[in-house]
Amino acid sequence: MIRALAAALALAAALPAAAQFSGGGPSPRYGSFQMSLETYRPNIDSEFGGGPGPYERAFGGKRNLMFRFDVAYSLLVSYGTLDVGLGAGYWEKYGHGFAQDTGARVSDPTALKVYPTRLSLTYRFDVLSNQYRWFPLAPYARVALDRYWWWVNNGAGGTANASGKSGSGATNGYSVTGGVALDLGAIDTMLAREMDRDTGINHTYFFVELSKSYVKDFGSSKSWNLSDDRKVSFAGGLLFAF
Repeated sequence: MIRALAAALALAAALPAAAQFSGGGPSPRYGSFQMSLETYRPNIDSEFGGGPGPYERAFGGKRNLMFRFDVAYSLLVSYGTLDVGLGAGYWEKYGHGFAQDTGARVSDPTALKVYPTRLSLTYRFDVLSNQYRWFPLAPYARVALDRYWWWVNNGAGGTANASGKSGSGATNGYSVTGGVALDLGAIDTMLAREMDRDTGINHTYFFVELSKSYVKDFGSSKSWNLSDDRKVSFAGGLLFAF
């Protein structure tokens, strides 16, 4: 009888912990994953004063969308979230180049392709949004070291070559970002808890942000300026915290 009572007490003590692990509380948080789209146009023509530069003459003046994805590890999850992350992306623009001898526009297509990568540190103030459903906003700030890999393709689809110089390379720089994330779990908290229990995703955010980039090998006169040609660029996307 005593053994049975002791076993019952031990089982009762274990039930709260089991309930918490199986869905009574949020699952542990380790990091995040995000996908985003941003408008981008490289500032290559900034070194050519007056009139359209070679980039605009070859590719036009319109902006294209850049796709990015980032994965991050959470260093801190109390008093906000501090993430260190790695990111990569893709951007391309098609146009027509110019003959080296005459400078005349040629019919063969050319393409500029950019693969942006970054090492980032992000702080997200999610203390209030985690505690209060009526305040689902989490402002954040990010600093990043950037490296933009780039290729210029010729009409045959290979890497362009001009005067013995390969049409590919990489340009380094940095960027600063500010944004705000909307916790979509505030719309349906029960569904958010079920998603956490089933997948381990604590929060799903929709975010918008503004960034200022400086991608010119820290001021080198020999490098392309791959900073955005606007003072700030706009991006939006989804972030999953798990």
